[in-house]
This record gives sequence, structure tokens and C-alpha cells, in this order.
Amino acid sequence: MRNRNETGRGSATARPTRIALLTATAVVGLSGCAPGFYEKTADRETKRILWSKTGKVENVDPESLDIREAEKKPLDQLDKNKATGEFLGAMADAEKGARVLPLADALDLAIHHNRGYLSQKETIYLQALDLTLTRHELAPIFSAGGDATYTEDFREGDPPPPPPPPPPPPPVVDPITGVVTEAPAPEVAEQVQEQIDELIATRTFTRNQRIGFTMLQRTGARLAADFTSDFLNFIAGDTSINNSKLAVTLTQPLLKGGGYRTTMETLTQADRELLYAIRDFANFRRTFIVDIVSRYYGVLQARDTVKNNWVAYQGFVKNVEREEALAEEDRRTQTELGQLRQALLQAESQWVNAIRDYQNQLDELKIELGLPVEEKIVLADTELSKLSIEDPGISRDEAVKLALTARPDLETARDRIADAERKIKVAKVELQAGLDAVGTYDVISDPGDITPSLNPERKAWSAGVQVDLPIDRKEERNLYRSALISLEQSKRQEELSLDQVRLQVYDGWRALEQAKRNFEISELGVQLAERRLEEQELLSELGQGEARDLVDAQRDLVNSRNQRTQTLVEHTLARLRLWQDMGILYINKDGSWVEKLQKEGTTNE
Repeated sequence: MRNRNETGRGSATARPTRIALLTATAVVGLSGCAPGFYEKTADRETKRILWSKTGKVENVDPESLDIREAEKKPLDQLDKNKATGEFLGAMADAEKGARVLPLADALDLAIHHNRGYLSQKETIYLQALDLTLTRHELAPIFSAGGDATYTEDFREGDPPPPPPPPPPPPPVVDPITGVVTEAPAPEVAEQVQEQIDELIATRTFTRNQRIGFTMLQRTGARLAADFTSDFLNFIAGDTSINNSKLAVTLTQPLLKGGGYRTTMETLTQADRELLYAIRDFANFRRTFIVDIVSRYYGVLQARDTVKNNWVAYQGFVKNVEREEALAEEDRRTQTELGQLRQALLQAESQWVNAIRDYQNQLDELKIELGLPVEEKIVLADTELSKLSIEDPGISRDEAVKLALTARPDLETARDRIADAERKIKVAKVELQAGLDAVGTYDVISDPGDITPSLNPERKAWSAGVQVDLPIDRKEERNLYRSALISLEQSKRQEELSLDQVRLQVYDGWRALEQAKRNFEISELGVQLAERRLEEQELLSELGQGEARDLVDAQRDLVNSRNQRTQTLVEHTLARLRLWQDMGILYINKDGSWVEKLQKEGTTNE
């Protein structure tokens, strides 16, 4: 019996320890795999939300919102630069063997590796991630946990009662004489009894576990359920006590805070804000592509400026050599020769400055494309030769009408009015008195039950109402008045947005016409400057021209050529910005653009 009892007591002591160890092992195991699991679930839920929204916004697809940076394609597949580029001076050696980057490949690099573009996509992702939390508040929210505690308590107790006196020993009879004598008292036993330690040791193991959930209904009702199970094990006595309870509470607002519109307002607004952000991203994509195109052509224009200044510089070198020869023959004065030499120095300075400007713009473009600054690239000169003056193929009034229907920001401005009207209705509900219907239902376990079971017969329920009279509604009043003002502001903002769109289209149209006329003027200016220079060089060879006229003709030719390139680029960019302002510049996955005229149903690439 002794061995059986000791074995049973040891098992009772080891059982809580095993449970605690298993619980700790499970927690550690779950914690180790949690980060990767949470990352995947966050991406999966967020992408599902974004995919559902992209179908409502033109020019934005799920792939364009992917925040993962694409793997950079090696530039080895691009052609190598074979041009000598003498006009670049010492920089020509640096461009030998460089990869020639066409505009299409530059746009593809920018849309996949530009840091600002990636940040914009991450901003959309984070907003969608916040929306998952807002939606989570309307889903059942489960919770579970528990605790385990082992306690030892040593304290001084009451002295134990004295043991009963031992029976007197039987008398001792001498077998020889027959004399009867009394036995001596047990003094040693009393001394041992006095040395007993009067301490009480209590060893207690407690284990609590609980699970529950809360859920907010779309009507404003909040349902909460909580199941708790408390175990108390007295290890020393190997006994168990359980106190389990199931509590359910339902609260339904009937006036203030109640109703579908009030409950769903936060989720509705968060959902619409994400839609607005995606519309803004659609506009950002158009602006971004036009900016990259502008930078690309800007680099080509800077390179063309270097070439024109180099040609002018070489022309001055030849003129100075010719004038020096004439001066030796006393056919030119030193003043005229000095003017040409000074013009030669200025031409060289302009050429050197143009090279530096070209280098800076090229390096800045590399950063925008997500390339290292030390990467050796050169832009394709053929891109400039592809540019031409094109007619928009649509009247100004038609462009305005198209912009008023195609611009996503105008759609957002109209939706903002609906948001303000909805918030007014919600604010009116919040001005009412608070009247909540509350119901509770509890079930508990039987006393002394060692299992986490509930007795349905041991239950309690209650029902009632809670009233909050509208005595202090200062905050609600201010929110209602603010909602009324927000509605008026939204209406004015819509009117302003409409006028701004009209202004942008008008201004873009004027810029396009201006760029076209400037190109025509610069084209005539180049022709005139070329004839002037030929005439002055011929007169100079005959010894009849003046140095000042030759210098002016050479400078005018350089300026005219630079202006012609500039106006051609400006016209192309003005046309792209007009499509952008009209909302019909559609960006493909590789960054290329499509000019889509919805009214005519045609597509111009």
C-alpha cells in the first residue's frame, strides 16, 4: 500500500509539470514559425483586396501594384556603342563599348526599379494592409490563453496536541524474593516529543485556461463569448478542484450607434479611400512616365547641344587659322583677329560646359532608372530622329469634354460629395439618445468537478436596457456641424477641380500650338543662319568680310540648331502632357504608352 500511494502522489506531481513543459514547447514552436507565416497571410489578404479594386480603375492592373522589385535585367543584351564621338572630347573614350539604351528599355527599367515608383506602390500596399485590420473588426475575433503557477508556502502552525500519556508499565516482580516494584517513568520519550518541528508546508499548483471571441455585427450589435476553466491542484493531498464558466453577452444599440450605416461607416470610408489612392496612382503613373521621357529626351538634347557647340568651335578654329594667315599678309587687322580669337575661346568654353551638363543629366537619368552611376550607357541618338510634329487629331473643345469624363481625379471629387452626405446621416444618428438592449447568458460547472465540463442546468440569464440621455452632446454636435461644412467644401472642390481640368487642357493645348510654331520658326532660323554663315565665310575668304559678322553668323547657327532640337522635344512632351491632362495616356506593363482616344474608339501608339 505504501508503494502504491507514493507512486500515485508522484504521478500527480509530475502531471502539471509535463503539462507546463508541453505548453511552453508549443508556444516556442509557434513563435519560431510566426514571422514567415504572418508575412504570407498579410500578402495574400492584401493582394486579394487590391485585385478587387483594380478592376474599378482604368490603367491599373494587379501586376502594376506588386511591391516586389523585379530582378534587374543585365544590360549585356543591349548593343554596344560603336560611334567614336569625337565631339565629346575626352569623354568619348568613356563611352567606348557602352551599352546603347533605347527609350523603350529606359522606360522598362524606370517602371520596375525607380525608387520613388516603388515607394508609391508600397504606400498603396500599406493602405490596403490597414484596410484588412478595419475589416477584421467586423469578423469574429478569437482569443485564447492560460497560465500555470506552482507555489510553496512554509509557515509556523499551531503546536500539535500532546500525545496521550503512555500506560504505566507493569510492576516488576523479583522472581526470587517475589517483591513487587514500579517501573521508572519514560523521561526520554518526553524529551523527544518536545523537539518536534512545528512547521506547515503547503504546495499548490494552479492552471487556468480560457478561450473566447467577440464579433461586431453590421447592425451595431456586439456579441461576446468567453469560456474559462480554472483548475487548482493541491499536490500534497492530490486533489483537484475545477471552476468552469461560459459567459455570453449581446449588446444591440437601438438609437445612438445603431444601424447598418453607422456601424459600417468606418469600413466604407476606408474602402473608398483605398479606391481613391489607386486612382491617384493611375495619375501618378502617367506623370511618372512623362517625366522619364522628358529626362531621356533632355539627355539627348544635351548631347546634341555638345555636338552643335563642337561644330561651332571647329568652325572658329578654321576661321582663326584663315584670319591669321590673312593677317600675316596685312589683309586683317589685329583687332579683327583678336575678336575671332576671343570668340574661339568663348566657343570652347561653351563646348566644355555643354559636355559637363550632358554628363550630369546622364548620371541623373541613371539614378532615375535604378542603375548605378558608374554604369556605362549611352542613349540612342535615333530616338531624336523619330520625333516629328504631329497634329493632336482632336479639337480643343472635344479634348475638354473627354477630360471631364476620363479623369479619375474628377470621379474622386464627385465621390467625396457622396462621402460627405453619408457622414451627415451618421452624425444625425449620433445626436440621438443612447438606448442599448443587453442580454447575458451564463453556464457554470458543478462544484468539485475535475473536468472542464459545464452543467446546462446551472445557468443564469438576464435581459435589460441601458439608457444614455442626450444631455451632453457637445462633441456630437460639433461633428454634425463639421459634416455640414465638409459637404459644402466638397461641392466647391468639385467645381474647382472641373475648372482646373479645363485650365490644364487649355494650357496644354496652347503649349502644343506654341511648340509647333516655335519649331517652324527655329527651322527657318537654321536655314537663314546656314546661308549667313556660308556668305560670311565666302566674304572672309575674299578678304571682304568683317570678323564681327562672321562671329555672329556662327553663333546664330549654333543657337538655331539647339533651338530646333529643343522645340522638337518640347512639342513631343507637350503632346504627351496634353494626353495626360485629358486622362487618355495609358501606360503598359513595360512602361510604354498608348494614346487612347475613347471618343473616336481609336488607339495611337
